[in-house]
Amino acid sequence: MISDQRLGIRVVALALLAVTTAGCGLPPLTPPTEQARPTASARGSSPVTPSTSPVATGLTIADAKRGAANWLADHNRTVKDRDWWDDSSAIDRLFWDGTRHEAVIDRWAVKDGDRRKKREAIRLTGHVYYVPREQTIPDGQWFLLQATYAGQDRPHILAFWRPEGGAFKLAAKSPLHHGQRVPEPRRDAEGYVTAMPARIGKQVAQEYMVFWDYDRHDQEGRNGYRLAEDNYSRRAYRTVSKGAYMGYQSYSRPYGFRTADGGSFHVFCLLNDPQSISAVLTLGVSTRGKGNALHEIAADWYA
Repeated sequence: MISDQRLGIRVVALALLAVTTAGCGLPPLTPPTEQARPTASARGSSPVTPSTSPVATGLTIADAKRGAANWLADHNRTVKDRDWWDDSSAIDRLFWDGTRHEAVIDRWAVKDGDRRKKREAIRLTGHVYYVPREQTIPDGQWFLLQATYAGQDRPHILAFWRPEGGAFKLAAKSPLHHGQRVPEPRRDAEGYVTAMPARIGKQVAQEYMVFWDYDRHDQEGRNGYRLAEDNYSRRAYRTVSKGAYMGYQSYSRPYGFRTADGGSFHVFCLLNDPQSISAVLTLGVSTRGKGNALHEIAADWYA
């Protein structure tokens, strides 16, 4: 996780690590993304097809609470087996999009001979649910959850997704930057949030990809969006060496809702290579009011 005060140094270290681990020879894990076709390791998934009109989710707040609780229970049972990551069905059952590297983390620890890095059971407190009444992502359902991992000092934002007829999987997770808060959503009388159109989340994710692409960095703002001057990624960019950075080639589906001030909030992951996972940047990004500046609420690097 990124420490705000040491973000720049941390980014350089992780970028260098990403280069060295890219050729580690471990079996690849392929997440289903906007721009990558799923492989056999992601059975049952399908590429995202943006829709222009909202559809009823049929998902209740009670369903979301049960979905998160069931996922946590399944996760905690599964990781009791130190070599759980060697079971592709367990990975497919628990993880989606930008979280499939969770298996890689444990795999590397074992391959390196460090079996002391036992994965602990997850305990969450301070739950705040963001469940859309309607959404524009077809063939499934999603919700966001803000909660704090036991033993950690910052809330996390977690995205859960389930394909139609399936169980919820963890699709993205990130700690909030110190001092940041998830913006207040636009809620209806029953507490449901208003989902953002899929095309808006796609534009925000593409803008981040352009920003982190050295060859296209000067094209930032092509979608009308632009990273705010105090954006954490903008501050980190100055410290990252071109020779070390791998770049991002795809992104996960974005999950987003309208905020009370008329802006938006989106959660998504950038991936360095759709055919393997050796660098992931998970982001929580907001716009304020009718502005197009991108404010980074949360971010987490994996490399």
